[in-house]
Amino acid sequence: MTTPATVIEVRRASKRLPAGVNEVKKAFTDLSLSVNHGHRLGLFSVNSYEAQTLLECLAGVEKPDKGEVLHHGSVSWPVGTNQAFHGMLSGYANARFAAEVYSQPGRIQADLQLIQELTGADDATFHEPIGAWPSQMKKALELAVSLAFQFDVLAVGKMNSWVYKDIDPCGVRIRRLLEQRIEGRTLVMAASGQNKFALDFCDEGIAIVAGELLYRGDPEVCLELVKDENRRLKYHRREESQAEIERLFGQGTLDDDSSDCQF
Repeated sequence: MTTPATVIEVRRASKRLPAGVNEVKKAFTDLSLSVNHGHRLGLFSVNSYEAQTLLECLAGVEKPDKGEVLHHGSVSWPVGTNQAFHGMLSGYANARFAAEVYSQPGRIQADLQLIQELTGADDATFHEPIGAWPSQMKKALELAVSLAFQFDVLAVGKMNSWVYKDIDPCGVRIRRLLEQRIEGRTLVMAASGQNKFALDFCDEGIAIVAGELLYRGDPEVCLELVKDENRRLKYHRREESQAEIERLFGQGTLDDDSSDCQF
């Protein structure tokens, strides 16, 4: 069975998020796009929640409020996001649960061995509750379980737990596996907060500004558009703050008071 040319379709999808009492944030509005097999697509946005929410909808772990997201192949959950691991269970038990669901027929033991190797845990540690593991090893387990299984589309969230150019053996193994997993497959990545990482791995990007798809194409252009919008918003906020100060205190009063100051 051949992989279809289009692996993800988004049809006029919108998503809003709660932002306090009687407030909502617009993640994206009336968005339509397609992701083709072999694309490496970076999602760039001023606010990280826009890119992350879009990624979660593309991966199928969240549903849009309106419209639809269609999959024409298998899509991973967002790699690097929090895993539902149980601290009282061993690394083996947590990994085994995922392998029972996602491993291909006959590959459970091989996948479990790969996960153990990526975490750097010996046999004794791998069968101990992960609540007692060092934090770095637990983070390695999260990434190892995320990357151990093969999907048509690999979705990558913000990977706080992995400095992807790290030279330690665990980091090298995980980076190598990531490169293997996306070879000949499709990558969709939230770029916000890890722009350099996205530029290294993505050959195409989209820029989401104020919930709208502003541009699709060169990832470098996407990054510059997002930076420009961020600068514009910062300038606008400074102007608003200055206007509010002048409204509250009065420019004349501020000038008069400042002339009396002695230093």
